[in-house]
Amino acid sequence: MKIDKPGIYRDMDSATYFGDPCPEPSLSQSICKVLLERSPLHAKHEHPRLRPAITEDDETEKYDKPKAIGNAAHAIMIGRGKTLEIIKFNDFKSGDAKKERDAAYAAGKTPILEKHLAVASDIVASGLEQLKRHEDRDAFQNGSGEVALIWQEEGTGIWCRALVDWLHDDLRTVDDYKTSAMSMAPHVIGLRAETAGWHIQAAFIERGLDALAPATAGRRRYRFIGQEQDGRPYALTSMHMSKHWLTMGRKKIAAAMAMWHSAIQTGRWPCYPTRAVFPEYPGFRERTWLDRELSGEFEADPKLIMAG
Repeated sequence: MKIDKPGIYRDMDSATYFGDPCPEPSLSQSICKVLLERSPLHAKHEHPRLRPAITEDDETEKYDKPKAIGNAAHAIMIGRGKTLEIIKFNDFKSGDAKKERDAAYAAGKTPILEKHLAVASDIVASGLEQLKRHEDRDAFQNGSGEVALIWQEEGTGIWCRALVDWLHDDLRTVDDYKTSAMSMAPHVIGLRAETAGWHIQAAFIERGLDALAPATAGRRRYRFIGQEQDGRPYALTSMHMSKHWLTMGRKKIAAAMAMWHSAIQTGRWPCYPTRAVFPEYPGFRERTWLDRELSGEFEADPKLIMAG
């Protein structure tokens, strides 16, 4: 499936989206993060249309329990997602289990142990029950799952794509489902969001909707439903993107788009500087050490000195 014009696509399968169906290599929010955190050359090596071809010597993807459970929970909650391949073994220690796992990866599917699929189902059941009592009880309703936004940036003409977990029919509410083996408590979810770049994701989707549905601009909600997967009660927290968060996201998206446009136009993909850098010593580490010095922790015990 190839896309020849911008639009909101509700029936695009995951393989097509992640393979990049645009007329030219397109920018996604994940590539934006690579540009900002690493370099244009790193982004090129991450891009499905620009990276070097995978050789047969490359190691088969390893099974990651939290990731597998998260993928399954996402597919169950959203109703769409990666194609799961249920592996009816207790683990991957046996040769037969490994063969089934590798065959699933080779077929473009996501392998998951049957017991981990059961955990994912429990997580989603708990999440839906919690949402019934939540002010955001309309999350993942009255809309479509895994909606692809494909657009061209005005002025530069660069192609962009975003995959929305759940887009409401009125095009004014965007829901994203995140699961984690770490805490999603209200007092730490902000740290999770900043580290993972949720504000970058929201600002990128906003940019796509501004281009494709301008009538809804300035009247949207961006909600991230974070749920724990490390055991019951599988607690859930809903985080809304405030203007402050979106402003920071917009700044970062603008910087990433400028880097991408330059690389696409010139064909130059710079990496790290070829000169030495002189970073500041981390302030919080310095404060921790000074506090230890001031506490007297390293002062010699007078009694020991006398005894010596």
